[in-house]
Parts: sequence; structure tokens; C-alpha cells
Amino acid sequence: MALLFGAGAVADTSVNIPAITQWLPVTDAERNLKTPQIDPDAGAEVLFWRIHVMDELRGEDPEAVLFKYIRIKIFNQRGCESQGTQNIEYSGRRVITDVAGRTIKPDGTILELGKDAIFQRDLVKVGGRKLKAVSFAMPGVEPGVIIEYRWRERRHNELAEYVRLPLWRDIPVHEVKYFIRPLLIPGWTFPPMRLAPFHAKLSPLVQERDGFSSTTVTDLPAYGDEPLMPSDWIARPWALLYYAEDKKINPDKYWAETGRKVYGNLKPFLKAGDEVRKAADEATAGAKDPEEKIARSMQYCRTRIKRLSDDDVTEQQRAKAKENHNPADTLERGMGTDFDINMLFASMLSSEGFETRLAKIADRSDLPFDRGFPDDYFMQTWDIAVKVGDRWRFYDAAARELPSGMLRWQDEGAQALVSDPKEPVFVQTPISEPEKSVTSRKGAFELSEDGTLEGSVQVAYTGHEAAQRRLDQASESAAQREESVREMVHGQFSNGEVSEVKVENADDGEKPLTFSYRVKIPGYAQKTGKRMFLQPAYFEHGLPAKFTAADRKYPVMFEYPWSEEDDVIVKLPPGYALESPGTPGEFPMGEIGGYGASVKVGEGLVAYHRQLVFGRGGRLAYQQKVYPAVKQAFDVIHDKDQHTITLRQQAAGAGANQ
Repeated sequence: MALLFGAGAVADTSVNIPAITQWLPVTDAERNLKTPQIDPDAGAEVLFWRIHVMDELRGEDPEAVLFKYIRIKIFNQRGCESQGTQNIEYSGRRVITDVAGRTIKPDGTILELGKDAIFQRDLVKVGGRKLKAVSFAMPGVEPGVIIEYRWRERRHNELAEYVRLPLWRDIPVHEVKYFIRPLLIPGWTFPPMRLAPFHAKLSPLVQERDGFSSTTVTDLPAYGDEPLMPSDWIARPWALLYYAEDKKINPDKYWAETGRKVYGNLKPFLKAGDEVRKAADEATAGAKDPEEKIARSMQYCRTRIKRLSDDDVTEQQRAKAKENHNPADTLERGMGTDFDINMLFASMLSSEGFETRLAKIADRSDLPFDRGFPDDYFMQTWDIAVKVGDRWRFYDAAARELPSGMLRWQDEGAQALVSDPKEPVFVQTPISEPEKSVTSRKGAFELSEDGTLEGSVQVAYTGHEAAQRRLDQASESAAQREESVREMVHGQFSNGEVSEVKVENADDGEKPLTFSYRVKIPGYAQKTGKRMFLQPAYFEHGLPAKFTAADRKYPVMFEYPWSEEDDVIVKLPPGYALESPGTPGEFPMGEIGGYGASVKVGEGLVAYHRQLVFGRGGRLAYQQKVYPAVKQAFDVIHDKDQHTITLRQQAAGAGANQ
């Protein structure tokens, strides 16, 4: 259902519509509104939120453009605090321009948003998601005022063929209205425009001026964030704008045709010429079994071919690599897209006698895949399926943040359509076990008589635990990565003195991502008279509980199974010994995993060991009704992590440090 464009078939459709680029009049009803209309406890509510969606074609460069305009009424001080500073979030190569804003006081006085008050920054959302944002503080925000702002979002080299239309905000919304102008190119005919609502009811489309059609949703509640909640597209109301013929499509027939079409279109990429066969022979020479051949072929692709998505690739290199037409071109140029790298990997394995296919994958972090919706929009990822024995195994040669046998967590436990010339099949990809994503932490410390803890730390991440950190730090220099470690330690111990920071294997998914440092923390152990109270769980010291809210609005969704292994050794100050024995103990969680921690004291040392395993069997999603049990389990673990031992200063000759 893709919209394709041929050379010379484009036209300049850029517009400057006054209704988009000018402020709308403020009504007396809006100005005089004193109390919230949707939620009595709301500090502010959106009066209206309007979005115009269109395409602009400048020469041969397509651009999806969204004009957004929002008006908010502030009711009390809480509303001032939550809405006084606004963040326009964006990601990828999208661009925010033409930001304007103003504050309207009850007496009609208008305070314009100054250009010098607008700046860009990075955001970290609940769950660790990183986004960019254009931020600004609205002027003169106080109870009773109206604030409004508008902006333009440009999506270069992207048409409004498939556009997600959010219908939620963090405060209640009186009305959200989308104005959509279908793509118009002289000489071309497109399928009709469609809107598919999710968790919402849209009004029928209404014809507007300038070729736009509109749809409206009213009286929307606020949608807040919760830790480890599903993606926005699972939990919140939205609509999908797309184009499709108005006819009944048999889903089974559609997916079979799609799988055959994918195979036919990409079969030429699987053919291996002499150059590719030579590379495959070189990569697999001496391999003892199929698994080793696959791993070596993947490593060859990862080490010999540069990804165009990497930050150190220039625009000139990207332009040149766009000329890759087959795996031989990718091999010759030594760089390519993720797709190019995967097709080289597949063709190398094909030359070694493996049965390989391209597989379309549904993203597990996205809306749950529904075969009854006959459109491959929700299968955006491409991985390589390789037949090993009688089973299909799945690989992503471009995901070098991970070991060769692992997929991105979003591709695990997901539906995969394995292409085939005759009978494409759906296969569910496996979810990796906790032992694949391990955080291993070691600390060797000395404790001073005044409670200062000083020593060395080493932390190693594997699998998914390492992958996201590698992605977050991909564009950082070595010095910036070291500074990130310091910030992490200071986030836990504000008075910690960090030195000798070292980061290793930041770019090698086959090895653990490791960092080490020395740290000095005054007052780590609390001293009272002749006693000191020591928390041996250094890595959990002072951390909040995973879940703090008593109730839950959304399901809990962990991204992947994981395990943690901590070993901490603390050398006690002279003259101190354990006053009374005690150990955190175990907390079994059945087939899902379990927790255990122990403390041993002897020869002047405290030895602490901790292990946590979670998510066995891919058990990662928990509905709201079982949230109390999930919270209780992690509360128990948190309490055990806070286990404190008491040390007492011994009288001379009384057997201290025994």
C-alpha cells in the first residue's frame, strides 16, 4: 500500500495558510472560565488543540508538515507549575520550527513569548526513554491566564502516507481537532484516505476549506506516565492516518501475497556473486558447525561494513552508499544501510548452503500485532530468517550493539512473517532468557572509622542491558562516556568523589560493556557512639523502590528478562566487628525467577553477595489486577536490599575483627 513517486512527477505544494499561522480570537467564555470542566482536580485544561497535516513537495524532496496549535487555561498554582514550562518533544531527523507563544491575562493584556526564551535540550522520560525537546517558559503564568503556543514540525523525506495522530496530553483536553489534506500530485491517483482509531472514537470527517477534512474528539481525560508502562500506542488514544482501497481484503490472503511479494522483490539480493562467495568462504573458514558459520558471517559483516546510521558517517558517505544495489556493492563500498548489511549477511549464508529468507517483524514495543488488520504498516522491522535444522532462527547483522545471536528486545517475542515463493509462514521469535542480559557488579572497599567508604568498582553489562547503553552513548566521545559514569555515581551518591574512570567495549556487542572507577563516599556508614551501621548492598544504596504508587492505571510491561549479580567486599576499620549476625535471605518468585542475598563476616571483612533473576519464560507483562502482587514482590526485594548490619567497636584485646 506504499505510495511511490516517479522522477518528474512531483510539484511544489507548499502553502502558507493564515488559519495555521495566525492566532485565533479568544472568546469571552474562555477568558471567564473559572473552574475545570473535565476533571475537578485539574490545575489546567486544554481548551483546544488543533493540528493541520499536509505534505509539501519542494522539487523532488517530499516533506510531511504538521502545524500544531494549543490553547490552555490555567486554574490554580498547580496548573502554573505543570504548564508554565512547555516541551515540544521530537526525535530522529524531524525539525521543529516557527515556535510562537503568548500569555493572555484576564484583563486582555498579552505577553509574547520571547525568542531568547526558546532553547533545545535532551529529555529523559519515565522508563529511561531519551528524546529531544524544544523548551520554553511561558511569560507571566498565574492562575486565571490563558497560554497558547504553535509550531511547525517538518519531516523531511517523509510523506504523510502513514501518520500517527496522538489524542492525549498530560492534562484534560476539551477538544482535539485534526485537519488533514490528502496528498495531491498532478497526474497521480492515490487510494482513498483512511483513519483507523485506537482506544478512541472519532467524529465523521467534515470537509473544510483549502482542501482539508477534519475530525474531532472531545472531553479527553489526562494521561500521565507510570514506571514500566506499555508504549503510548498501547495505552493511550490515537488514530492512524493511511491510504487504502475501499474494499474487503481477506487477511490470510493478504499476508500470503505479501510474503510472496517480499520474497520475489528481494530474491535478487540473496544471490551471491563471486565476490560475496569469496567473502563467505573467508569468514567461515574453519567453522565447525552451522552455528559457528552463522556467527562468523555476522561478525564479518559487522566488522567490515560501516552502518550509515552511525554518527561518524558523513552526508557525502551516505549519499554515495545510497547507490548500493546489491550485496556486492555493499561489500565493495564497505558501508551501507541496516538493510544492506542484513542482505549481505543473508547472501553470504546462502552461498554456504543455508536456506535464508527476509522476515518482516512486528515491533513488540508497539501496538500488539493483529493479523486481522491487512496492512504491513505494523511490521516495519526486517530481520533475516535462517533455517537451522527444522527451525527458523532470526538474526539482525546490523544490530552490533548486541551479541550475534540476539535480536533487539523489540523484535523478541514478536510475530515474524517469513517470506517464501510458495507458502510464507508466521513464526513467533523467541524471548531471550535472563542469563543473556546480565548486570555483573563488583566492589572492593575499605571502611574508615568515620564511616567513609573508599574503593574500586567494576560493572559489566551484557545483552539488552548493554545494548541500550551503547545506543545512548553512540555519539559520545570517550571523555563524555566517562563523564556519564561520574554522573551516574553522583546521582546515587551526591557527595561521592569519583576518579580513575574507564569504559571498555563501548562499540563491541560481542563483549560485555564494562566500566570501572574508584570512589570515596564520606558518611556512607552511619556512626553512633561505638557502633556503625553499614548497608553492604552498595549498588542499591539509597535507590527508591521500583513501584511507589498504591494503585495502577496501566499494565506493567518489562522490556526483557534480566539478571543481576553483585559481589561487594568491605574491609572493616581496625577494632570493629559484627555485633549480631543477620542476612537478607531469599525471595523465590516461582518460574519467573528469584532473589537471594547473603552477608558473611570474617577476618576483618564483610562479603556480600546478591543475585536477582526475573522474566524467565518471557513472563514480562502484568495486568493492573495483579499489580499489587508485582509491587509487593519488588517492595520485598527493595527492603532486603536496604539490609543493614551493625558493627561495634571492640575493647582492646576483645577479639576485634573476628
